[in-house]
Amino acid sequence: MTDKNNITPFDHIKLTVEAQIPLVRAMEKELGRKKAHHLVRQALDSTNRQISETRSRDNPMTIPKLEAEFASFGIGVEFEFDVLKRSDDEFHVDVHKCAYTKMMEEMGARDLGPLLICNCDFALAEGLGLELKREKTCMKGDGMCDFRFRKVKE
Repeated sequence: MTDKNNITPFDHIKLTVEAQIPLVRAMEKELGRKKAHHLVRQALDSTNRQISETRSRDNPMTIPKLEAEFASFGIGVEFEFDVLKRSDDEFHVDVHKCAYTKMMEEMGARDLGPLLICNCDFALAEGLGLELKREKTCMKGDGMCDFRFRKVKE
């Protein structure tokens, strides 16, 4: 059995996605791609928002903490990014190499990458009191991901 405390964020996401892919494929077959993806997105967003809200309730997200957590997604894998802006309220990053894209390709499910990985970032950020704007992702073939985080004013 794997010790949860020793698992990297990449490994956690890989295990999660490996379990989700067959479920999504079955839903696509039964309900059609559009409806299946809509239901999956709703479920993931609700769960991810709740997890991050609960997590940040006692320990609010700060930009330095966000930067450290962002970097942790690359532990042990090819994940290269440049920090473009760092202030008390904003954190802007461009990712140039994303191991998650390669992982989804190897699983034969890159088409599900945005659904199961990339688009989860928005609900997670919202639950942490952050706004995320992103127009490009490696997963969609844009050659980079342009993360623009901003703390939401209360």
